[in-house]
Formats: sequence, structure tokens, C-alpha cells
Amino acid sequence: MAKGKISIVEDDASFRLASRPRRKRPSLDPFSGTSLAVRTLAQQARKLLSTDNPILIQGETGTGKGVLATWLHSHGPRRDEPFVDLNCASLCRELLESELFGHEQGAFTGAVAAKKGLLEVSHGGTVFLDEIGDMDLQVQPRLLKALEEKRFRRLGDVCERLVDVRLIAATHKDLGLLVRENMFRIDLYFRINAFPLRLPPLRERTEDIPLLARHMLREIGAESGRDDLALSPDFEKDLQSYQWPGNIRELRQVLERAVVFCEGDTITSKDLRLEYPSDGVLFSIDKFLTLSELERRYIEKALEVEQGRVVEVARKLGLSRSALYEKIRKHGINLSRIHNNSPEFGTAPSY
Repeated sequence: MAKGKISIVEDDASFRLASRPRRKRPSLDPFSGTSLAVRTLAQQARKLLSTDNPILIQGETGTGKGVLATWLHSHGPRRDEPFVDLNCASLCRELLESELFGHEQGAFTGAVAAKKGLLEVSHGGTVFLDEIGDMDLQVQPRLLKALEEKRFRRLGDVCERLVDVRLIAATHKDLGLLVRENMFRIDLYFRINAFPLRLPPLRERTEDIPLLARHMLREIGAESGRDDLALSPDFEKDLQSYQWPGNIRELRQVLERAVVFCEGDTITSKDLRLEYPSDGVLFSIDKFLTLSELERRYIEKALEVEQGRVVEVARKLGLSRSALYEKIRKHGINLSRIHNNSPEFGTAPSY
């Protein structure tokens, strides 16, 4: 081995800790359903099990990106090795670098001891980087080098460490748009986008919703000691007519609430509590709204559904970001209010 490079020692506490979460993860099926979208996804995913190239999972909030990443690892050739995951949106640059690459004692204020990073801990296995579209621009070239050269340095270290990991990345953002806006490196984008997988939102697979809901209800019923629960036909119909901005994660939350409000063994429409109940404002012509007012309300609703993410709303409405900002300014839409009132979908199970 060349001078200045050291191999990864696998037999230590950090390595064993990395394996532990993988074994505790529930065995969830990311392909539940009979829709064409899900059958196509399952076919594509199975073809990628044997490849060691990076996989990019794209999908809206709550569609099950973490579940699919876990499935890809647990059914692939690295299944007996560590699976570690990191949400890139939850950490500042300094912490993200430390979590990914580790650090030596004294590398920065507060570094009282040396620490392995997740790349090092996941040696031989899989590292799952969720919300990679939010990764700091200054961290991206370091990750690119580690992926291409299979080596890196801990913060504050001079020795290069060799590492063999399989990367699975996920994002709800349009990385191509971020590249064009110079918010994501084009070289990293092409490196991680070799094999993209797109998770369809629930509104594109409405025929799967009753099946998913019944499966979740069995789980919720078992957890709450109510194994005799069932869904009424009108409840299932209401589920299929809703747009599901929070997708599978929101569906489970709605079912958990319905179980609490249900007084009998059958859950009906009266037990339904939705985050964005349809009030008919955007679609009822008897309101006699002006086109300007209709546009304002439509943009407000879109911003609420996307939790204030202007770039995502602009993409879905077919507008440039500057054009959408101009409409927001023209209609006097308060972005801070929309952002503060948006629900958090990050506290439910990792769908």
C-alpha cells in the first residue's frame, strides 16, 4: 500500500453500530400496488440490484425514497454489510463534512476526540444520502472525489483513507434546474445520476391507494390492539379523490388520526381529517371570481402544498422562478406566512 494511505479497519465499535440500524429497519415493500407506475418502478429497481454505480432516487416528499433505498441495499450483494444514512438538509456545512468524512482530534473547536465519518463506517456497504439537493456547494467536490477516487481525508488529517461504498442518493428537488441555477455542481450531478429512479406520487397511482390504506390500517390496528378495523367504501373513495401533497407519509398520518376518531370497527368519511381539505374555491364557477383572484388563490394553494418552495412551484406551474416571484409580488402573497403555516411531514415513519 502506498505511503500516506491507510485501509479501513472494520472490526470496531463504529462498524458494528453502523450495521445495527439496518437490522432493525422494518421489511417494507416499496412496490405495493398494481398500477403501471409501480410495476415499472419495480422492474427498473430489480435491474439495478447488481450494479455498484450510484443510484439517484427522485420523488416528492413522503413518496418512500428511504424505503426504496433500504430495499435496494437489503436485496443487493452488499446486504450483509453496513447501511448508513444521512439527511443532507438537516446539517450545516461544517457538521455535514464531519459526519461524512470524520475528523481528527483538534481539527476544529469542540473536536475533543477523533471520529469516523459515515463513508468510513459504511466501508463495504451502502451510504444513503437523503435530500442531496440541499448539500452545501463546498462539500460537493469532496464527495465527488471520494466517489471517483474511492479515497478521502478526515478533517484535520493528512493521510488518505481508502473506502469502498455504494452510494444511493435521493431528492425531492429538480437537480437539473439546480445545476442550471448554479446551486448544484454539474460534475457531481452526472456522477450520481447514472441510474435514476422516480417514485410516483400517490395522485399518479390512485388505484393503489385502497390497497396501501388497508395494509397500513392492519399495521396501525396491530399496534393499537384493534385488529378488527376496516375501511368503508366511501372512505376509500374519499382517499382516492384527495391530492396527497404528503403522499404515503401523509396517508399514514391520516389513517392514524382516523383510527383515533373512529367510534366503531369501520372507518367512514366522518372520521377523515385532511391537511388540505378541498373547499371548492378553485373550481367552483358560481363564486364569480375574477381571473386575477383565481390566479392568486391558485398560486397560494400551490405554495401551501409545496410548503413555500418557490422553485418547485414554478416548475410545476410551467413558469420561470422570476416570473413566479413577479406574480407573488403582484398579488401581495405573503411567503413567510405560507412557510410558517406549512405542515411538517418529517415526524412520521420514513416513507
